[in-house]
Amino acid sequence: MAKSLKCGVCGALLRNVAEAQNHGEVTGHSSFEETTEVIRVMKCLTCGKPCRTDAEKDMHKRFTGHAEYAEQTEDAVINTEVEMKEAQDAMDDDADILRASLGKPPKAKPKTEAGAEGGGAAGGSGEAGTSGSEEMVPAEVPENLLKEMEEMGFGRNRAIRAIWFSKAVTSVEAAVNWLMDHDTDPGIDEPLLVKKSEAEGSGQDGGSKEPVDPVEARRKAEELMRKAREKREKEEKEMERLRELERIRAGKEMQKIREKDDEQALKRIAEQRKREKEEEARAREELRRKLEEDRKERRRKLGLPEELTEEEKAREAEKRKKQEEEEASKKAFNYVKPISLLSKMRSQLVTLKKAHMAGVAGSSGEEAFKTACGTMLKYLGNIAANPGEDKFRSIRLANAAFQSRVGVLPGAIDFLLTCGFEKTDEALVMAADKVNMELLNGAGAALNEAITNPFFGVL
Repeated sequence: MAKSLKCGVCGALLRNVAEAQNHGEVTGHSSFEETTEVIRVMKCLTCGKPCRTDAEKDMHKRFTGHAEYAEQTEDAVINTEVEMKEAQDAMDDDADILRASLGKPPKAKPKTEAGAEGGGAAGGSGEAGTSGSEEMVPAEVPENLLKEMEEMGFGRNRAIRAIWFSKAVTSVEAAVNWLMDHDTDPGIDEPLLVKKSEAEGSGQDGGSKEPVDPVEARRKAEELMRKAREKREKEEKEMERLRELERIRAGKEMQKIREKDDEQALKRIAEQRKREKEEEARAREELRRKLEEDRKERRRKLGLPEELTEEEKAREAEKRKKQEEEEASKKAFNYVKPISLLSKMRSQLVTLKKAHMAGVAGSSGEEAFKTACGTMLKYLGNIAANPGEDKFRSIRLANAAFQSRVGVLPGAIDFLLTCGFEKTDEALVMAADKVNMELLNGAGAALNEAITNPFFGVL
């Protein structure tokens, strides 16, 4: 005699066909066989809960703290054929209910031997055998509600379904709401058939027979539909808000992922640069070592000692010192462009031009201004080309050419002082450490514009 059903896939023991069906729905396993194995149950001695698996016992212990269990066995006897027939009948009943809700007749069932005999015995009574299934009849609903729904514009079969399934008795509001949710259901406009026992026990009678005002009925229908639409719109807005929040959350997560990827990319670039620098340092060291080996080889071939003498070391040190000084001299000329001084020099040239043009009438004033600008441009150009020559960085104030071309113009000497010259009693001198190539280039550009641009200082 079978004691349990065993799953042919995972080996789980099941007490009856219903448990086997549930197990199959959850796991997808479909192979079962009868077995004489007894199902062992671990019963909690504290609360009496039966646990059929170790996992179930562990979960119960974790949530309750109960630690004492006693093993028991279930001595059940399985009649698979009977249980399978009961399960099939339950499935058939569910299918009939579904077909009835769609307005379709129930599926015919095969007659059993007992049903056939009973049908033969009842033949003389004049009632036809129904093969054990209950008779299906049209659904009956309150007439006043049905009339009100029809006056609202709903079809008769559709209205009957709405009133029946919404269980409306005194108001059509529930029926209208039901229709709003099931408007697209299949078979919504088919006649509704229900079991005779349900129709008799539904308790839905004709209700009051008071006449319904068509205008009032339509107004109520519109109001109900408006409320239903508002409810649906509110739900859609809420869903849209939730979707927007989800989109923002997902966007933030994507942003974090992108930032993390960018950070990792920067780290990879930094590591790559570090490796390149290390490789470059190793290459330079290898080159230095090779050059040192070549130097020693050349000295050996010339019959000289591999290491430098003190005199040679002194010459090498002097050479390196000179190179460092040249590099420092080049760096001394690499200043940041002095924007404020360049602006000041331009303003001085504009003032110089306006003052000279006002003091000397005619074209001679303009020519004298251009001559002064050209002379100062030549001074500055010589210094820029030969910054190490002292003669170009000194201008004698008593020089006749300087006095006639530059010195006589008010403000010209101030312009040269802005360029870096310092005034003494006898000359204008620019120290070697005051030579600013950027400043000289900017002054030269301003002087050249003053000479070539006829609108310089006018606008």
